[in-house]
Amino acid sequence: MEKERNMLVIIADKTDRARECFFPMVLEDSNIGSVSTSLGGVGHNIALNASRLGASVTFITALGNDVFGRNAIKEMEGLMDISHSIFSSSRSGVYLYVTDEKGDMHVAVNDMAIVKEITASFLDEKRKIIEDSPVVIVDANLESETIAKASSISRGLVLADAVSTLKAERVVQSLGNIDILKPNIMELEFLSGMKIEDRSSLKRAAWSLLDRGVGAILATDGRKGAYFISSDTFLHSGIGKVEVKNTNGAGDAFLAGFAYAYSADRDAASALAFASASASITAGSEETVSGEINADLVYGLAKEIEIEKIS
Repeated sequence: MEKERNMLVIIADKTDRARECFFPMVLEDSNIGSVSTSLGGVGHNIALNASRLGASVTFITALGNDVFGRNAIKEMEGLMDISHSIFSSSRSGVYLYVTDEKGDMHVAVNDMAIVKEITASFLDEKRKIIEDSPVVIVDANLESETIAKASSISRGLVLADAVSTLKAERVVQSLGNIDILKPNIMELEFLSGMKIEDRSSLKRAAWSLLDRGVGAILATDGRKGAYFISSDTFLHSGIGKVEVKNTNGAGDAFLAGFAYAYSADRDAASALAFASASASITAGSEETVSGEINADLVYGLAKEIEIEKIS
């Protein structure tokens, strides 16, 4: 019988508004495309992916008293426990992104003022649920003090998403309490202060953060794959063979997949393959969270993904 996976995700939720261009993007001009609105955000995407993979998820977030917040509650009820969240009178968070005709994101703007309501003192009130959760996931949309509080209270595996170069610094004071940090290459360059041009410079950049206390680096590099780097392990994963339709949300699926697999047996290689398969399935979907994703589907694709051990 497969081990039950329990996860606590502490991240602000938001609504995604997508603009997809049908032709090569022309800057400073009107582009023909489509516009869609869906529930999204790093936290929601991670929590929903983890739930669809089979994890039992508790989601602590902040939801506004508006149509976006009410829709979020309606969608998430029954899929995860949101009873510990903040139900605020503020407006819900909104994330606007624009993709080109290939599905690659070019620019994004987010309004996440509501996230400031998830404070360190609020998490003090949630101490027991944090202590009892074997996996805790946070991201840099949260304030530095909030990330520090969650990561210091946790007795389990702590994973953190660096989110963006503008917000990545918020994880710095918590590096000693973070077991696995997921930056992309640009975020890793920012956090390390190093230019990454090849695998050697990637390893040096990752090790600069290991030296500051983080347990391992899980670095994503778009269509070039991903890396897992710890004190004794350096792995590279390719990506699954899918037709890419929309890369937004792939990184969230990657982290959810890694947390799901790694929490079972702490096998970095198999977790990296599972994470890459999760991201690939998401990139092959029009949605930021694939409606088809499940553990069996991901395990099947993960078997086709090559994991390279780098010396």
